[in-house]
Amino acid sequence: MENNNQSMNTVVETFYVSETINLIHDNEALTKWNEKVEELKLSGQKEVVKEDKSPIPFLWMNSAIVSTFETLCPTKIDIKKYDKTPIPVELLEVVSLCVKEDYFDCIKVWYNEKQKDPVIVGYVAKKGEKKEDWQFEYYGQKYLIGRWADVKASLDQLIERAKKVFIQSETFDLKREIKDRQRKLEDLEQLAHDKFGNAMPVTDLSF
Repeated sequence: MENNNQSMNTVVETFYVSETINLIHDNEALTKWNEKVEELKLSGQKEVVKEDKSPIPFLWMNSAIVSTFETLCPTKIDIKKYDKTPIPVELLEVVSLCVKEDYFDCIKVWYNEKQKDPVIVGYVAKKGEKKEDWQFEYYGQKYLIGRWADVKASLDQLIERAKKVFIQSETFDLKREIKDRQRKLEDLEQLAHDKFGNAMPVTDLSF
């Protein structure tokens, strides 16, 4: 990961992976990488790397990282339509690289309506999948490109923050559910009376 803090109070962070970033501009290293992938028949590597392109140099989002940023930044929108806060020029340059190298099928901004601490996420659909917007959230791979915020926090700190938000939210929902169940339990006698109280047994059908 690389920190590119260059503007006023805003922290700009890009999530380059050091093992692959040098392949972006080093043609010799990229050629050697491709030759080894071919030599070793690494079909999995070919699935995530587009032909004649360098490997994606950004942090792959595992399920824990996805859950973290989905909790902290629940609103998602195509980067072309994002209009809440200015995107720092440092990140626009990174996105420009992503577009030029055709790394992703879709790039979105995830953000929180209240805190506005956005992240930029790149999506790669699996080969053969129809690339519809809603499918990107459920299929394929996600990569963390960058983020900007007023207060810097490490990825580990963000994970801990997301845990607290999750626990608070779940606690609120569970307490509300308990209250609803308790209310239904208290009303059970009345419900039983409404259901059965007026039913008179028919013992004599003679006229």
